[in-house]
Order: sequence, then structure tokens, then C-alpha cells
Amino acid sequence: MALILEIEELLFDTRSVRANALCDALRQESVSIDAVRVAMAHAGVPAAVALQRLAPALDLDATGRDLVLHRAMEGASRSFSAQAPSFNAESRDVLVMLCGEFALGVVTRATGAEALQWLEAAGLEASIATVRSLAALDPAEYVASWADALRRTHSTRGAAIAAPAMLRVARHAGLRTIQLGPDPDSSVDGYHPDVQLETLSQVRAAVLATFSR
Repeated sequence: MALILEIEELLFDTRSVRANALCDALRQESVSIDAVRVAMAHAGVPAAVALQRLAPALDLDATGRDLVLHRAMEGASRSFSAQAPSFNAESRDVLVMLCGEFALGVVTRATGAEALQWLEAAGLEASIATVRSLAALDPAEYVASWADALRRTHSTRGAAIAAPAMLRVARHAGLRTIQLGPDPDSSVDGYHPDVQLETLSQVRAAVLATFSR
């Protein structure tokens, strides 16, 4: 049995860096937009999806959007190269315990090199069976990446732990879904996770319960 984790906003705090990079990239194209709105659009998703969410409010053609996306990704990478994001030590400790019972895989919005650097800094590199990066992918390819992460753990059953937007993708990849905290968009499309928890420390019991149904 496997747990596939989207580590940003679960273990590593990267949202503000990514949102700031996207704001800077938009300003370079003379687009003025509220920073809070950008941060909300970036919640739980890569820059490409955040930009799609913002598109109706942006006066940008396809070339402009591609340029903004490229600059945003480069800006975030520069920030991460200068300093690895802070991580939640309590969540790290829970994952170390879980790896003794579950195969752990990672799906990340970071590049593969960035994710490995962060996992090493958190002392988790030996606990993770596989890392799949979404950084260079089109959003249409995300489902395949989640499915591939499960295959690479050599498990036939798996549960995803991620921000709600990513859990919607993981469900299409055939994973059970475990959500931490509320989902502000749940009333929009009627999506509901298999399990909703307050903290990561409750995951073990939740996984065993959802697979025993």
C-alpha cells in the first residue's frame, strides 16, 4: 500500500514564493492584479494552473501568458536556489514513521532537483520511494504523473495526500483521496475527499479505514 504526497503546502511552505514570483512576472508585462488574488489562485496548484484561473482578468495573449509562466517559474527557482523553503518538522516526523508501513511517493510542483534538495534538508530522502515532478508538464499530463508515482512504488493500491485542487487530479489517477483541512471550492463542483482530517498524525488510521471499506 502506498501514500503519494504533494509536498508543497503539506510539508514545505512554498506558496508565498510562487505567488510572489507570479506577481513579479505579471508586473513585467504591465499587468496589475491584487497580490491576494494571485495567492488564492496559486493555492495547491502549479503556476500554469494558477495562470489559467487568473486568465479572465488578464489582458494577455497566448504569447504573453507563456512569457509570464516562464518568468514565474524561473523566479521561483531562483528563490528556492538561494534558500530552501521552511518545512513542518512535525509533519516530517509523521512521514518518517509512516514509511515503515507504507511506500511513500512524492508528486511535486517543484523540479525534481529542487524536491530532492528539500527532502534531503528535511532528512526524508531515504524515506521516499519515488519523486515525480509536474514542473515542466502541461496540466493535462498531471493525472498520468500521479498514476506513474503509484506504479513506481510497486503498489497496486494508494492514497493521495495533497491540497484539494491536486486531490481532484489524484482521484482521476485511481487513488483514494485524503484531505487536510477544509476545501473552499467544494461547493463549486461537488467534489468530496474519501477522508478529511485535521492533522497528518491521523493519516495512518484513516488510510487503513478507507481501504477496509
